[in-house]
Amino acid sequence: MVKFLKELFLGIDLGTATTKIYLKGKGFLKEVPTVIAFNKRNNEIIAIGYEAQKMLGRSPANIEVVKPLTHGVVTNFDEALYFLNFLLEELKKDYLPILGTKFLIGIPLDLTEVQKRGVVDVGLGAGANKVYLIEEPIAFALGANLDIEEAKGLLVVDIGGGTTDIALISLGGIVLGRSIRIGGETFNQNIIDYLKEKYEVVIGEGQAERAKISIGTIIEKNPNTFLIKGRDIYSGLPKEINFTSQDLKESITDSLLEIANHLRDIINLAPPDLLGDISSLGIFLGGGGSLIEGIGQFLEKEIKVKVNLVEESKFSVIRGLGKIIEDFNHYQKLLLNI
Repeated sequence: MVKFLKELFLGIDLGTATTKIYLKGKGFLKEVPTVIAFNKRNNEIIAIGYEAQKMLGRSPANIEVVKPLTHGVVTNFDEALYFLNFLLEELKKDYLPILGTKFLIGIPLDLTEVQKRGVVDVGLGAGANKVYLIEEPIAFALGANLDIEEAKGLLVVDIGGGTTDIALISLGGIVLGRSIRIGGETFNQNIIDYLKEKYEVVIGEGQAERAKISIGTIIEKNPNTFLIKGRDIYSGLPKEINFTSQDLKESITDSLLEIANHLRDIINLAPPDLLGDISSLGIFLGGGGSLIEGIGQFLEKEIKVKVNLVEESKFSVIRGLGKIIEDFNHYQKLLLNI
């Protein structure tokens, strides 16, 4: 039965890999793969979300499977609009707004004004009356239950699907920050390249993702294995190998070192008064990409600063968006002016 609401105020963690939705007064609703599939012959949408994700690497020539975002940036405007519109229409089957719809969307650091405007336009085009933007590290810190309005330095690292956002936060604002194009999908590509070079076997992104999740650790004392079923580079015939925790570690080490180098840069540039806070409080690590066991220990060893893994870190940003929505008058000052 449809429930009537005064308005739909949605928090949207629009990610490269998945999109999470929060509804004011109702809480976290769903997580959906940010994927859309359409028939190129008649330009008709045939699948969105999980159903479209299943088609990645398996679709015939007439079906194109698209990820509307690349490294956190909307690169396929029409597909992103269809995707958000689909989510909104699905939601309206259960909740019908009387006064319209508002979106609060988290965005990576370092987007240009044009890119920010693009996100707003997608939201408006999908049916929102008003679209607000917030930088994801701020939402992440709120979702991690950090007091961002205090006069102390909080260094957060959010490893998402397409980007890693690093930010030093104090007094409700970002003192230093950068967004780098490394995330869970980068790890997948690292695995693909590693298997091709070391074992001379070719696999697709879907199997790389399953291998990463199944192994789930780069700690050698906790070894796991995953049976890779790919194609031999030279013969073109099927080939199987056992992918191990050590293989996972070796495949993503260069990406982790790059994250560590950017972290080191931020720490080196930090104002002296905030440096002591970083030393005592440590780094707050989260995001879906941080769920591989041992990444925190790896960064801690490289940076020589304590790393704290945030609870349910995959959902920190959407929890933060929810906090803002539920107490909008208080947190409105944190939003970007677009």
